[in-house]
Amino acid sequence: MNQRLNSDGTPSERRATAGRSGASVRGRQRSPFAAVGPASAIAVAYGIAALVWIAGGDQLPGGRWLAVHLFTLGVVSNVVLVFSQHFGRTVTRASGEPGRWLPLAMNAGIVLVLLGIPTGARWATVIGATTVTAVVFGGYLRLRHMRKRSVGARFSWIARIYERAHGSFIHGAVIGLLLGVGLLPGAWFGAGRLAHLHANILGWAGLTLLATLVFFGPTVVRARIEDDADARASTALRRGATGLTIGVLLLLASGVGGVTGTALRLLAAAGLGVFAWSVGVVCLPVLRVAWRAKPYAARLPMISLCLWFPVVAWADVAAVATGQWRLLDAIGIAALTGVLGQAIATTLTYVAPMLRGRTSVERAAIMQRLERGVAPRTAAYNLGVVAVTGAAAFAPALATTGSRIVTLGWVLLAVPLALQITTGLWPVHQAGQDSAP
Repeated sequence: MNQRLNSDGTPSERRATAGRSGASVRGRQRSPFAAVGPASAIAVAYGIAALVWIAGGDQLPGGRWLAVHLFTLGVVSNVVLVFSQHFGRTVTRASGEPGRWLPLAMNAGIVLVLLGIPTGARWATVIGATTVTAVVFGGYLRLRHMRKRSVGARFSWIARIYERAHGSFIHGAVIGLLLGVGLLPGAWFGAGRLAHLHANILGWAGLTLLATLVFFGPTVVRARIEDDADARASTALRRGATGLTIGVLLLLASGVGGVTGTALRLLAAAGLGVFAWSVGVVCLPVLRVAWRAKPYAARLPMISLCLWFPVVAWADVAAVATGQWRLLDAIGIAALTGVLGQAIATTLTYVAPMLRGRTSVERAAIMQRLERGVAPRTAAYNLGVVAVTGAAAFAPALATTGSRIVTLGWVLLAVPLALQITTGLWPVHQAGQDSAP
């Protein structure tokens, strides 16, 4: 049976209750996403810092490592943590207040890690990584408690996938800590790095995104979920999460090298193949409903990320199976920009009117503003993804031309994001008139 979710993701049968709790006196309305507002603002700040570090290159402290982790730890982890808690409460119909301490403690740990690795301050790295891991484990326990107490909730299985994503982060964080303090030498370092990247990007971020896309993807494009799409996704994601876990562990074990290492790598590729299959099961129904949906600010970005994600997942399987490690940089860039970056930008586009507008008129004004120029912004952004990904994939053949393509690609990525952030943050008159230039 088709079911539309409310703007905050709550099932439609809770509309009356959600409407009463979301309304406030004297015409002002409380945002259904109020709890995720502070962490979203912090994620935007990290994103701006990441763009600055990308532009500065190795001339800034921490160089490329810091640029990547400003995005993965600063942007992605903040968004994943707060939205998984928000939607976990939604799909399990849990009562009570959200854990407001989680993002505060998370960011204290993130700052220590971001300072510790570039400066060589091992104590900061250890304390920061431990803090972040403890926060994620606390989030895992909260999700598990919600799920265990839920009764008859159609989408409660999604909280279980969120739990699996949190487990992936914990595995990846432990491996990352071992890498950061130098306890994985030689061939084990390369294997550990592969396992760390897969656990965090495909597990922590990827599983959370996939579970959320099942029900929130159609909501974002103002459409209904396809018949039985959630039932198919439930089975696929459980298997995909298991395949990913096996793949990560086998990638780490492949550090043994030799024939055994090769065999373990091939088995890891098979596990990752199960995950890639689950990506298609989730993304294709969302792609179909987005394709049929009426024009809206989030529609084209949603279509784009649903196309990128299966391509990235299967390209990763091919790279691991063939041992073409040089391609992983390009695949990682596509995952971070084409999938995760686009997913986060799309989500924030959807929630921005509800966070920034204090009345329904102001929210409508912000929404209308965000819809302007969405097609050229989306086209430019995805051309940027193609440019930076292609330059990384074919770097040896491109020679000096490659750096120009990379520069162009990052400009194409940065400009639409800057415009979108400015558009979302630009104030509106209290009367509801759009004050953007």
